[in-house]
Amino acid sequence: MKKINHIYKSACLFGLLAVGLASCEDYLTVYPTDRVVEENFWEDLRDLEGVRYGAYRQMASTSERMFTWGDLRSDSYKLNTETHSEQNSHDQLSNILMGMPDSSMNVFDWGPVYKTINLCNKVLKHGPEVLEKDKQFTTKEWIYMRAEMTALRALNYFYLIRAFKDVPYTTKIINSDAEVERFPLTNQMVVLDSIILDCEKVAGQARNRFSKESDTKGMITNAAIYSMLADMYLWRGSLHEGRNIKYDTVRVVKTDGSIDSIAHTPVGDYQLAVDWADKALEAHHNQIQEYFSSLTFGSSSYLQTVSYGLPNVDLIKNNFTGAHQVSLDLITSVDEVFFDGNSIESIFEIQYNQSDDMKNDVLHNMYGYSDRTNLMVAEDAIKEACGKDDKRYKCDTRVWVGCQNYISTTQAKSGYYCMKYQNPLFVFEGTGSARKISFATPIKSDKDSYYNWIVYRTPDVMLIKAEALAAAYGTQKKTEIFSILNAISRRSMCDIEEGQEPNIDGSGKYFSDITSVPADWTGKKSGTPKISGIIRLVMNQRQLELLGEGKRWFDLVRCAERICKNDQDSPDERENPEGVEKGEPGYVGNGMSGMSAVVECFMQNSVSNTYTTLINRFKNRWGLYCPIYEKEVKASRGAILQNPVWNKSRYEQ
Repeated sequence: MKKINHIYKSACLFGLLAVGLASCEDYLTVYPTDRVVEENFWEDLRDLEGVRYGAYRQMASTSERMFTWGDLRSDSYKLNTETHSEQNSHDQLSNILMGMPDSSMNVFDWGPVYKTINLCNKVLKHGPEVLEKDKQFTTKEWIYMRAEMTALRALNYFYLIRAFKDVPYTTKIINSDAEVERFPLTNQMVVLDSIILDCEKVAGQARNRFSKESDTKGMITNAAIYSMLADMYLWRGSLHEGRNIKYDTVRVVKTDGSIDSIAHTPVGDYQLAVDWADKALEAHHNQIQEYFSSLTFGSSSYLQTVSYGLPNVDLIKNNFTGAHQVSLDLITSVDEVFFDGNSIESIFEIQYNQSDDMKNDVLHNMYGYSDRTNLMVAEDAIKEACGKDDKRYKCDTRVWVGCQNYISTTQAKSGYYCMKYQNPLFVFEGTGSARKISFATPIKSDKDSYYNWIVYRTPDVMLIKAEALAAAYGTQKKTEIFSILNAISRRSMCDIEEGQEPNIDGSGKYFSDITSVPADWTGKKSGTPKISGIIRLVMNQRQLELLGEGKRWFDLVRCAERICKNDQDSPDERENPEGVEKGEPGYVGNGMSGMSAVVECFMQNSVSNTYTTLINRFKNRWGLYCPIYEKEVKASRGAILQNPVWNKSRYEQ
C-alpha cells in the first residue's frame, strides 16, 4: 500500500514532538517542549511540514481509543470469551461492552487526542511567521495547509464531543504544564458550533487532490471537509431537535468571507447536512475523474465503478463470477477498500506504515483472530439489520465479510467475526436453498496490522445524506432515501443460487430492494418515544455497511439524542436553565426516554443478558457518553466535572 511520506527535521523536531509521559497530574497531557529549541525551530517550510505530518501521525496513534468510544458499546459485538493472553485488557473491554465503563480505564484518557489538536494549533500559529521567513513558501501553499490543520483539529474535537459530550476547548498552543490554564468544560453544542464555523471558513480552500494518491486519501482535502460538515450538521440538527430547540441564531461564513448570524432550525440543519453531503460527493467524484485521467490507458481496466443512477456516486463494482460454483477468493470492493487501502471510494483514511512501525492496533486487538482478539460479531443484531430476511442475510456479501462463522480446529476458535481486513477465501457448499457459505481454513493472522483506518468513504456520506433526509422529512422523501439505500445494498448483493447480481425479472428490480417503510417501532416502556421506520431503515444500512469501522455507537447516541424531544420526566441537571419549568420554552429534559428507546430497540439482540442493567444504569443522556479519565478530573482541580452517571459508588473520584 502507498503511504504518506513522513517528513521530520532531525533531533529538533523529535524534541518538539516528544510525548509527555509525564506525571499523572498532567492536564490534557499535552506535549511538553524545550522552549529554547522551539523558539529557533520555525524557520522554513520543512519545519512546518514536519509538525503537520506529525499531527497526522499522532492521530494515527489514537485510532484504538476512537474505535472504543465510537463503536464498542453498540449492539454489533459480543465478547470473545476464550482464554486471552492479555486478560486485564480483555476484562476492561468486557466491562465497557456490558455497559460498565470505569473512569480509571486509560482508554478514556483523551490526552493523545489533545496532542493532535495541539500540533494543529502549532502549525496554525506559526504558519504566518514561516510564510514571512521562507520565500519559497507561497501564500497558496499556506492557505492549503491552514485549511488542512483547521479541519483536522475540528475532526479531533468532533470525536471528543461525540464521546464525552462536554470537553475543554481551546485553540491556544500549550507548550508545558506550567502554561496550562484551568480550562473548564465547554458545552458540547458550543464546541460543535465552533468547529462548524472553523470548517466553513476554510471550505473550498484545501487541495482537491494531491500529486500522490496516498496523500489524497491520507490527508485532508476539500471532499473531506465537506464530508465533515455534512456529519456535523446532522449531529447539530439531532442535538437541537432532541432538546426541542425550534430555532436559534448561529454565526456563519458568508461568500465574501465575512461573518453573519442567521436563524437555524433542526430541519434547516438537516438540509445543510444534505447540501454538504452533495458537495462532498461532487468534489470526490471530480477528484476520482482527475485520478483516472492521470492514469495510462488500461492501467485501471480491472476496476469498474457503478452509480445506480445517482449523481456523483462512484461505488466499486463487485465481481461475483463463479460465486455459485465452488469458491470466491475476493470481493472487489472489500479487497480494494479494506485490504489494499486508499481506494477510489476513500475520502479520508488514517495511514499506517510498517517502515515507520505505525500499527493499527484496532484491527489486531479487536479483529486479529489471534489469542489477543477481543470481539465477535453479534449475529442476531446483523440478522435484525437484514430485516430478518434469511435470503437477504445469505446473499449480502457485507455479511459474508462482516459476520461470518469461523471454525478452526488448529486455533480452537469459533464464532462470528468481522473479517473485512482479512481478504478471505469463501467456500460454497450445497445447492439451492441449502447452500451455505463458510471460510476456507485456516485464516492467517498477521501479528501486526498495518491496514489503514477509514474515517470517511463514499457510502458513509451517502448514508449521512439519507439519514438527514429521513430526520427532516420522513417518508416525504422516501423515494430519494430508498434510491440511496438500494444503491449501497445492490452493490453488495450476490444471489448465490444463480451466481449473479440478484435481478429477479430483468426489469432492474432487485429482490433486496427496499420498497416500503416498516411500521414505527414502539417501546415497551410507557413514555418511550417511537423510532420511525424510515430512520430504522437507514440505521440498519449503516450497521451493515459500516460494521467494524467505529461508527455504530455514535449512530445510536445521535438517534437517542434526536428522539427525546418530548422528554419531560426531569430536567438535565447541567443543561436545563435555572428556573425553567417543564413545558416551558428552553426546558431541557434529561434524555432518559431517548436512551431507553435505543436500548430497547437495538441493544437486546447483542446484550440481552444485560438489558435490564443497561436500562437501570442509563438514567439520563449522560449515560450515552464516556466517563472522563479520573486523572484529568483530579488534575483540573475542579475545572472538569465527572460525567454524573459515572460519578457514583465505585466510579466516584
